[in-house]
Amino acid sequence: MTLIHQALLFDSPEQFLAAALPFIVEGVDRGDTVLAVTSTDNTRLLREQLNGAADEVTFLEPAGWFDSPGRTLDAHHRRIDALATESAFLRVIGEPVWAGRDDLETSEWGRYESVVNVALADSRAWVVCGYDSSSLASTIVEDARRTHPRLAVGTASEISADFTEPASYYAARDTPLTPHPATGVEWIPVHPDLAPVRQFIADHAPRLGVAADRIDDYILAVNEIATNVLRHGGGKGEVRIWATDRRVVCEVTDTGTATGNFLGFLRAGPHSERGHGLWIARQICDLMEMRTGPSGTTVRLHMRRSF
Repeated sequence: MTLIHQALLFDSPEQFLAAALPFIVEGVDRGDTVLAVTSTDNTRLLREQLNGAADEVTFLEPAGWFDSPGRTLDAHHRRIDALATESAFLRVIGEPVWAGRDDLETSEWGRYESVVNVALADSRAWVVCGYDSSSLASTIVEDARRTHPRLAVGTASEISADFTEPASYYAARDTPLTPHPATGVEWIPVHPDLAPVRQFIADHAPRLGVAADRIDDYILAVNEIATNVLRHGGGKGEVRIWATDRRVVCEVTDTGTATGNFLGFLRAGPHSERGHGLWIARQICDLMEMRTGPSGTTVRLHMRRSF
């Protein structure tokens, strides 16, 4: 078996339990690694219904698991890599966090849900994503039908008639980036010596609101992308940094054109010569936007502001 990725659309606790409970119990009986990353109310319901079997389930807080698209993908990979036997599966019943997301975050988490189908395609994983249609915006619930090949209905599984192939879904999300702010944007060119770029981030990121314990990571992420400018982007580029109400944004541009789909979302193998920098940057940053075409490539690295 390879990846099974389902959306569980529910509007009542009973509907949620009808699918989630058998899914978990079967996993426990098989010796699978079972994670429940659900709302407070649904976690309580699961614990009550599972009784002693709840001890065999790892319960996690959704805010921590669904922290950033890149880190969530990596968390799946790490759990899959650690499976105890060759027949065991990673089973995840999760409820992605949508409350409090702005438009960009919502769009990128939708992209994540679609990319899961490619990033974990050959993995021993069964991921059921819960969507509470009684509380979520209808646009989010409708989008779930596009990003999940199948729908969980009780113990049954149905094909999602609205499913969109990930490459098409991904391309549709590549809308034009928002314009730079009119003021407050700092700039530096990219040269073969990247020390000035690293210092540029060290000087401006704390002032703009990146937490002190994340500065070194942010410098590393920008350095990885600037290195790509030198290796693959024609050797010339620019770095800009500014702050929004919610995040600090560092933008790296060059004149090269990147090739391939899902850039930075697919974990590079140990023998691959390319792809590591983008993967690392996605792990570090809270969001990463990337656009590429004949006129060049732009990568935006977002970090949450601490003030």
